[in-house]
Amino acid sequence: MRLKSLRIEPQGQAGWESPLLEFGHRTTMLFAPNGSGKTPVIRGLASTLGFPNKFRNDILEKCKAVVLHAESDGKPLTIRRIVGATNTEFYATIDFEGEQTEHHSEGSFSAELFKLLGLKPPRLVSNKGGEAQPYISTLLPVFYLIQGYGYSAAYKSPNPFIEDQFAEMVRFAFGLNPKHSYEVKKDLMDEKSALEAQTRRIVGAQRVLEYQSRGIDDGQAHQEVLQRTAEDLTGQINALRASVDAKGTASSALTDMLRQKDVQIRAKQLELFDLQNRVAGIETIRAEIDGEVKTLGLNEEARRVFTSFQEICRVPNCGLFLGSTESYGKSLLYLKDQIKDLERNSLRAEIRAEQLQERLEELSVERKTLADSLDSPSASGVDQLVTAVQALTKQLVDVQSELGRIAALKNEQSKLFKLERERDRIQDRIDELSNTGRADNDFKKLRLTLRELTVKWMQTLVTQNVSTNVDIDLNLRFTFGGETIETIGSGGTSSTTIRLVLAIHAALFEAYLSDKSRPFRFLILDTPKQEELHTADLAQYLKELERMCEANDGQLIFSSTGYDHPTGPKDERWLPAYRGPDKPMYLGKLDDLMTESEQA
Repeated sequence: MRLKSLRIEPQGQAGWESPLLEFGHRTTMLFAPNGSGKTPVIRGLASTLGFPNKFRNDILEKCKAVVLHAESDGKPLTIRRIVGATNTEFYATIDFEGEQTEHHSEGSFSAELFKLLGLKPPRLVSNKGGEAQPYISTLLPVFYLIQGYGYSAAYKSPNPFIEDQFAEMVRFAFGLNPKHSYEVKKDLMDEKSALEAQTRRIVGAQRVLEYQSRGIDDGQAHQEVLQRTAEDLTGQINALRASVDAKGTASSALTDMLRQKDVQIRAKQLELFDLQNRVAGIETIRAEIDGEVKTLGLNEEARRVFTSFQEICRVPNCGLFLGSTESYGKSLLYLKDQIKDLERNSLRAEIRAEQLQERLEELSVERKTLADSLDSPSASGVDQLVTAVQALTKQLVDVQSELGRIAALKNEQSKLFKLERERDRIQDRIDELSNTGRADNDFKKLRLTLRELTVKWMQTLVTQNVSTNVDIDLNLRFTFGGETIETIGSGGTSSTTIRLVLAIHAALFEAYLSDKSRPFRFLILDTPKQEELHTADLAQYLKELERMCEANDGQLIFSSTGYDHPTGPKDERWLPAYRGPDKPMYLGKLDDLMTESEQA
């Protein structure tokens, strides 16, 4: 985008206007004393690019509109911005390739101008965490130093509503990925919500698994034993049904089952006894730990008493017992963790003991039924056969039931594994989204380039008493030997601050112009405080900027009060063209327009 001409239209016959002001191919120079109206002209230019109006009341009353003629990719572009009765109104038209669009808001205008310049504004994150999109007014301060506050920091915007706005606007201007993408943030929020939901599912699955695993041995060896037992019981039942000698076969089967019941009862009794001893041991250990906790408490109380004696600790927080205080806290935390572990183990042992008690009662009833059937003289062979089959069938059902519980347990374990694997995937995605921008090689290269160029322009401006050890962080904060611009400026060195700001913007502009396809080809410098800059330093700075613009198809617009910078054949000088009460003015009525000889 190259600037061609600018004109300010009057508000009625008594209004103020400007002549057609044509931009130089390289440099456009505004040179006049203070109060001549340079700033309204520069602000008028900025307003046609979507910058908020900041005009004084006389401009609002006397001027109607500002018209900018420019080129984008060699195609004519005309922007007409209405000044309005107040600085809060917005109305502008854009004419490009024969089509005109009207815009009643800065957002609509910015979107259209970005579009025709071939820029796709990213969805960013606002300072309040919501969605935000850049405006021209957030991007333009990279290429426009506003008179006054624009020279106090590396970036000053009238609308600082985007998180890390300077870094985001530079990234946008240079075509780099945003640091805080709203899409990424939204995805991150969605993934975090998914992680919370997945964690709740895992906790629920763990509870189900813990409940189902109580009293179940799901080891492979145990499963194989159960499978063989089921096969053996099935074989015994089939043999009983096919037996010719029902009474003898049944009696033999009942005797074997009775013997098995005795073995099972003894095994369960031994397991119960062991669990009861374990619970008792846990209670003993817990009592000992409680004693240690009380001892620690007494020691801490004694320490507090000692620290209260001035003979020992003469000043508050003397630190004499700092080591013992830290040790007390760590020991107490360790002992409380031990108590929690013991309580969990004790609870599991008690639950298992209850299950064993119930199983022993069941086994006792089953043994009595078998013994009664075997010892009863009145029981016939058929009765014993039925009893034997029933007992074997019950055992088979119990074995199959336990196998079913093991299968269900395995299924729950598989579900838990899948849930945990999905949680790991979500966590990896969160880590990936959270790391956005940290390994941004293109931005890293840009920071290195800006660092070298900033030092170069600092030397051009003869910036003294500031370290050339320049560092630029991920938020594009510039530090000079560890000092920020704000820190340097707080010491009353406004001249140094202005030099640093000029150096940073020249570095940004030089790095930006290196790519011929980038649309903004101009740098606007609105009257720095020249009394705080040596004329020779400013002259050298402008000469270097002009060399850079000539080599990279750039434009420099510079206003000055005290330094009359010499211009070349491709440059333009904008001088006040209207008679004023005490000096020539840039804006005035048509009747007050001076001749070229009067202007000279």
